[in-house]
Formats: sequence, structure tokens, C-alpha cells
Amino acid sequence: MFEVHVDLNGADQIIANHGLQPGGPVQRFFTSELMRLSDPYVPFRAGPLKNSVHASPEWDAIIYNTPYARYHWFGKLMVDPITKKGAFYDPKSGRFWSRPNTPKVLTSRDMVYTGAPLRGPKWVERCWIDNKDSIIKSTQDYLGGL
Repeated sequence: MFEVHVDLNGADQIIANHGLQPGGPVQRFFTSELMRLSDPYVPFRAGPLKNSVHASPEWDAIIYNTPYARYHWFGKLMVDPITKKGAFYDPKSGRFWSRPNTPKVLTSRDMVYTGAPLRGPKWVERCWIDNKDSIIKSTQDYLGGL
């Protein structure tokens, strides 16, 4: 008769060994891939919204950090609650402005996007719908190479 002892690593160690822990290499790859493929879907006029993208510290969220990102995410016009205008135009500077310290309210009016046909609201969600199979495949390929 003989005895066999099998010493298995704990689940956390196995997960870490394969780069699958939260914020680990696989999470970072997946999030980076989704950010990269979402780029042509992001509303674009001059680039600040598109170029503000970054991952959360845990790499479990994609953040677009501009004052107007929320408007574009929902694709609905937001207006000043008193004037009912989205913004005022200054012909001297060629810029639009809003009243300071005045939170805007969401309307039901759709925003109109120009440029590439993919650009518009909820861009990361639409990118995922269009590209999930290739993102999953590339993540699997990345995991296989670790």
C-alpha cells in the first residue's frame, strides 16, 4: 500500500498564475482592446472626448473624462433649465459657452452626429455588440500566450 499527497495551489493562486485576477494582465488586455476598438464609435468633432479615454485604476471600467461626456453617452440634448438652450455661441471667439454653475437637464431630443457612421451615443456598448467575438478571441489568444 502507498499514500499519495497532492498539493494543489489555492484558487486565488491559480487565478493569479494565469493573469486572471482583478486588474491583472488579462483584465488589462481586455479593457485596452475594448477601448481601442471603441475609438471609431466615439463622437468626434475636435477630439477632446475621444482623447480623454482611460481605464479605471482597477481596469474594470472605461472612463471618458470631459464635461460633456454624459450628454454624448446618452445622445440626448441637455439644456439650461431656465433658458432651455444647450449653449450660447460667441461669434468673437467662435466658441460655445454655458452659464457657469448651472446644471443642465436632460431632454428627449436626440443629438445629431456627423463624421464616421459609427459615431454616436453609447459607443462602448455598440462596439461590444459589433466586436465581442473578436475581442473574446483576441483575449483568449492573449491568455494562451501567458
